[in-house]
Amino acid sequence: MKKSILYIILLQVSILFTACEEYLDMKESALFTSDQVFENPTNFKKFVDDIYTYYHYWPGDWACQSFGGLGRIGYSSFEGASDLAEASRAVAGTNASFNLGNWSPNAYGAQVELTWPWAGSYAAIRRCNVVLEKVDGVNGLSASAANGYKSEALFARAFFYFELIKRYGGVPYLTKSLTETEDMNLPREPYDTCVAKIIRDLDASLPNLPQASAQAAVDFGRPTVGAALALKAKVLLYAASPLNTEPYEIGIGDRNPDLYYNEIPNTPAETQQKWIEAAKAAYEVMKLEDLGECALADSARYKNVFYTSNVTDVKNKETLFSRIDGSYQFSGGKALMGWIGFSDVGASKGYGGAAGTFPTQNLIDLYEMEDGSIPISGYNADGSPIINPATGYVDQKMWKNRDPRLRLTVLCNQDQWQDRPVQIWFYKNNPTISGSEMKDAQDYTTTGYLSKKMWSEDLRQGGVASVYMNWIWFRYTDVLLWYAEAMNQAYGPNTDGLGNGKTASWALNRIRNRLNPSNPKKRDLITSDKNYFHDRLMNERAIEFVYEEQRWWDVIRYKKGDDVFNKPVYGIRIYSPVTSPTPSTTFEITRRKIENRVFLNYMHKYPIPYAEIEKSSKLKQNSGW
Repeated sequence: MKKSILYIILLQVSILFTACEEYLDMKESALFTSDQVFENPTNFKKFVDDIYTYYHYWPGDWACQSFGGLGRIGYSSFEGASDLAEASRAVAGTNASFNLGNWSPNAYGAQVELTWPWAGSYAAIRRCNVVLEKVDGVNGLSASAANGYKSEALFARAFFYFELIKRYGGVPYLTKSLTETEDMNLPREPYDTCVAKIIRDLDASLPNLPQASAQAAVDFGRPTVGAALALKAKVLLYAASPLNTEPYEIGIGDRNPDLYYNEIPNTPAETQQKWIEAAKAAYEVMKLEDLGECALADSARYKNVFYTSNVTDVKNKETLFSRIDGSYQFSGGKALMGWIGFSDVGASKGYGGAAGTFPTQNLIDLYEMEDGSIPISGYNADGSPIINPATGYVDQKMWKNRDPRLRLTVLCNQDQWQDRPVQIWFYKNNPTISGSEMKDAQDYTTTGYLSKKMWSEDLRQGGVASVYMNWIWFRYTDVLLWYAEAMNQAYGPNTDGLGNGKTASWALNRIRNRLNPSNPKKRDLITSDKNYFHDRLMNERAIEFVYEEQRWWDVIRYKKGDDVFNKPVYGIRIYSPVTSPTPSTTFEITRRKIENRVFLNYMHKYPIPYAEIEKSSKLKQNSGW
């Protein structure tokens, strides 16, 4: 970590931002001439390392991170665009740009997700193409170094193209750097064509990528064999998903079909084969576990997958590819960029009152009971929960005997935190009197919950403790659930369709029981119903990956945004019958609607940025925009 690539990269961010503002910018370097860069091995390495800036930041607001991190949409987590969280700041973040359905590349904060990925990805792709074109001509560069740089560039090109196609569908696919004299009026390529080219790049990168065990600690954050295989599996999983295989009907009337870009739907046989290929790709990653290259973190080290105070723990076998933040304390820009939670002086809002993102009751209701039973099966017309009394669940004790991940993810009223109980309550007969976490208005929690998952208890305002953060793109838990999903779609829950002894149920139950080491079968899901299995799998993904930017895409790729996101989100109001409650006080919990959300069918695919459509007559817009 002492010479981590991130510290080199971050020194160059301010220079690089000016070089990537425009789509397909022609500038090769703001630091050196071409001869200086491409004839000197040391400078060429810096040019390669600059690719990593695009993993961290889009070409825009310095505080908005492109992938990973919790503060990239107006200082709010992108999870706030889903049903699992609510941004507390009414004038910014996902509240202003996504939740009301007023998407526009010009909406405040929305450009971070709607337009900057286009510009940033193509800027990164151009740099990858230049590396591949120039690397063999660099004097004094060893063959092994050259091959390593090629693999990094191929992996990065695949990564950024995947980030493009998961948002926009098929895009122009460039495998060479363009000059000013070349035709840039480029059409979009079909989604499946883009997928095939991404897979080709990843396969080509594999021979010269290191295994994780052979990668030096200072290089953690660069791609490995496991990272490339994981990206391949994810690309194929998304390619098999309904958004990319079924007809894309948006209900916009009789508009001219020539104005819109749609894919040709797959046949059922083609779709099943895609699921099989996705399962095979996930299994290729799983085979690395037998070689000791990856593993699930055990229950004692589950939290340390995301953050750790010990530098030696930053590199862990569950993390396959991530962005690392160096050691830092509570104060400063890192907190402003999205740390969410509260300090030891009661600041339950985002750092400095800027913003925050808080768990919804919708998320809480997804957690099963400790034994795996389902306490809430749905909702009545008025939004009240349909409760299964056989599970022992009651609303007034809703956090008792639940899946242990609930208390690892969410801070609830009276939970012990930083040597004191969390006070998220109002005095019932005089609501102007409240607990220490409810002293203010919009920048305090609106849902009745605080976020815990990405916040180390050691970090407190004015404290000296520091942590290392892992913002994870792929972890081994994800791979096992990809495998479970693809196997179930292809063969059902219990059929060993690949002949490797590992069924969809086997993979899912490993994750469901990972925090129950003393009873490894306690929460097994036993069913032969393919659809029921899928529903529980998606529920598992929602609670396992909350705040990791997975829920939005899991819903989107199944074309369920207008069902899941076009509904209200809920929170709770907690009342105390006395002015100064203690942990033994009985509190009254009342459900309440926080916000009516808006999501329309055509939003399953993002609009191509309007500026790009205006530049090219061949670049067709997605339907509905």
